[in-house]
Amino acid sequence: MGHALHEAFRVLNPGGCVLDIRPYFPVSQGNRRDARQQVFCQVEKEEIHVGTLARDYVDFHFADRVLAEAVRDQRFVVNCREVIRFRYYHDSLATFDLYRADKWDKAHMSVSDRRHLERTMLRHPATVIRVELPVQFRVLTKV
Repeated sequence: MGHALHEAFRVLNPGGCVLDIRPYFPVSQGNRRDARQQVFCQVEKEEIHVGTLARDYVDFHFADRVLAEAVRDQRFVVNCREVIRFRYYHDSLATFDLYRADKWDKAHMSVSDRRHLERTMLRHPATVIRVELPVQFRVLTKV
């Protein structure tokens, strides 16, 4: 992130923009359960919260620090900031596990959350697993 932002600053004219789109795990929230990716089972019209996914947040916190320094040093200003939740849907535990290991940096569930997920899937075979990922969008303009 640091190198990319440095290069963006180098090549942009004043007034040029950088769009920062990435998962939102601010250091101020730490590793609290409510700040993690939330996992639900959707059974017909009902949603059942089954747990969370924990990740290594070091890279996210480093990127936040790099951007904060660029704004503090008045190289960029933040024009717009929005946080939304991306939703990912999986129709089986196998696809959920593949995606979790490959796309979400080996995010892991606690043993009790995993058991809750598996029991819910057994009780409701037509369940769809939904994972919500907080994502931030920021528009930075070179000063």
